[in-house]
Amino acid sequence: MNAPKYVSFEVLKVEDTRKTGSTVAVGRILTGLCYESSNTVFFSDDNGQDWTFYVGDTCEILETKKQTQMF
Repeated sequence: MNAPKYVSFEVLKVEDTRKTGSTVAVGRILTGLCYESSNTVFFSDDNGQDWTFYVGDTCEILETKKQTQMF
């Protein structure tokens, strides 16, 4: 199984209700965790709301980030 990768992605569609204080919006460039096996990107908003985006549908991958820290 491949490890998830940090990616920079553009939001193409928002299909869920945004809570107050959300930073998610169409056209925004965000950084999230991509799971290639399921073609999904996970993102946690500043307001604590968790998001799932689908590559090629609700988001587009722009760049894979180099992980420089171990968590």
